[in-house]
Amino acid sequence: MRKFVKLVPFLVILTLVFSVTLVPGQGQVVHAQGNTIIYNLYATDGFVTMADGTQAYIYGFIGGRQGSTIQYLDRNGALLSAPLPDPTGGPITAAELPLAGNAQFPAPIIYAAVGDVVEIRLKNLGVTQASAPNDPHTIHLHGLDVDAANDGVPETSVAAVPASAKKIAGAGNVVVYMFSPTQPGTYMYHCHQEASIHVQMGMYGALVVYNPGDPAYLNGGPGKGFGGNLYGYNYTRDVVLLLSEFDPLQHQAENKGGPFNPVNFKPTYWFINGLSFPNTIHAGLPPFNWGNWILAHPGYDPFIVGSVTGVSNGLGVPDDVLLRVINMGFQAQPMHMHGFHATIIGSDQRPWTWTAGGLQKNTLLIGSGETYEWLIHFGEQSLASTYDTAGGVTATYPGGTQTRHVAGVPATNTNQANPAIPDPFVPPFTYIGGPTVGPEEVPVNDNPELRVLVSTPYKAATGQWIGQYFPFHNHDDYKATNNGIYPGGMFTMIATVP
Repeated sequence: MRKFVKLVPFLVILTLVFSVTLVPGQGQVVHAQGNTIIYNLYATDGFVTMADGTQAYIYGFIGGRQGSTIQYLDRNGALLSAPLPDPTGGPITAAELPLAGNAQFPAPIIYAAVGDVVEIRLKNLGVTQASAPNDPHTIHLHGLDVDAANDGVPETSVAAVPASAKKIAGAGNVVVYMFSPTQPGTYMYHCHQEASIHVQMGMYGALVVYNPGDPAYLNGGPGKGFGGNLYGYNYTRDVVLLLSEFDPLQHQAENKGGPFNPVNFKPTYWFINGLSFPNTIHAGLPPFNWGNWILAHPGYDPFIVGSVTGVSNGLGVPDDVLLRVINMGFQAQPMHMHGFHATIIGSDQRPWTWTAGGLQKNTLLIGSGETYEWLIHFGEQSLASTYDTAGGVTATYPGGTQTRHVAGVPATNTNQANPAIPDPFVPPFTYIGGPTVGPEEVPVNDNPELRVLVSTPYKAATGQWIGQYFPFHNHDDYKATNNGIYPGGMFTMIATVP
C-alpha cells in the first residue's frame, strides 16, 4: 500500500473549479533584465553513505548549469566526472546514461540574480533498482512567486515527468520550468510528486537569489568566499545550511518495494547539507573523502569559518558570515550556536522588519519549509580563550582548572597535548576528559572553495589556522546523533581564524 491519496476525485474537483473560474487572459509577464541561465537536471536514484557507514537508498537529482563539466560521487564514493549533456526528449541517450543511478544528495545548488531569466530543464532517467517504483517527478520552486504552470505541483501545473524507460504517454519528455526572480533571498526546490515520499527520499536542493552586483553572484554562488548585500546588510561570505533527516525504514521500503506509511515516520539520521558530524567538519570514516565530497557538492560546506581580524579574508575587516538556513525536513529544528548572538535579517525571502537592526539570537527554531538569513559578526569573538591567560578573566585556582588526569595525576585543561575534537568512532574516546581551552588548529586550506590569501600567515606545515572552535548544533540533542550515537547528526562547528 504505497499511494495514500486518491487523485481522481481531486482532479474531478479541479476540473469543475477550472470550468467555472478560468477565463482567457495573459500569463505571467517575464521581463528579461539580466542573464539567461539554464540548469539541466536529471531525476534518478542512487545511494548515500551515512557518517557511521550505513548506506541508504535515495531518489534525487543530478546536473548543474548548462555547458558545465560536473563531478559526482558514485555508490562507492568514487569521484566521477562528465560533460553535462542537454536533456533530449525520448529514450535515455548515451551521454545521459552515466548519470542514471548517481543521484546527488543534496541536489545541486541553483543560483541566479534578481532580473535573470532562469530555465530548469528536467528529464526523468528512472530508477536503476528493479524493485523500486519507477515514479514520475516534478520540481517545485519553493518560495518563488511563480505562476501555476511553473509551480511544480503535478495536479495544478505542468504534469510530472514519467521515467524515460516507461512505455506510457509523456515518457522521456523534458519539462522546462521558467522564472525571473524579483526578490533576493534563500529558497529551496524539491519534487512535489508524492511529496511525503519523494522529499524524504532526498529530492531537494538549495536555491539562492542574489542582487545583480553581489560579488558572490559574480564569482560562482554560495560558499566561494565572496559576499554581497541582502536587505541592507553587507556580508563577506555566505554559507548554505540545508537541514533534513532520514527514516531508514522508508528508504528500505522504497528500495525493496515494501509498504511504509509516512505517518509512522521516525528518523534516526539528521543532516546539514547531506552530512552528519563528524563529516560536517571534514573528518570521518572511509569511504568518506572530504576533498571528493565537496567537489561533487560545490557550495555545500557546512563548516562555518570566519575571520575575527580581517587578515585571512584579505579585506582588512572581520567577516560577517551570512548563514542561509533552510529546513527541508519534516521536523522543526532548534539550531543553537555557541559563542555568538547572530542577527536574523530575513525569513522566507523577505527582510526581518519586526525588530530595528534585526533580531539577535543564539537559538533559532526553524519549521519545516522555512528559511532564515542569520548573520554572524565574527569581530565580536577572539582567536584564543582568555581562561587562565593574560589579558582576560583569570582563575584564582592554581593552574586554572583540572578536568584531565595525566599518569593518574590531575592536570590543567589548558594542556594542548590531546586533540580538540577527536573522531567519536575511533578509540580512545578522550573527549570525555574535555577539549583543550585556548588556540586550536582550524582546518581551512583543505576547502578548495574558501578564498584565502596565500601571503597571509598560517601554519604552513599543516595548512591550518590558529583559532577557536564553537559548536553549532541541533538542541534537540538526540538529533545530534547518528542512529543514537553521540556526537553526530546536525552538529558542526564555527571556527575563528585571524
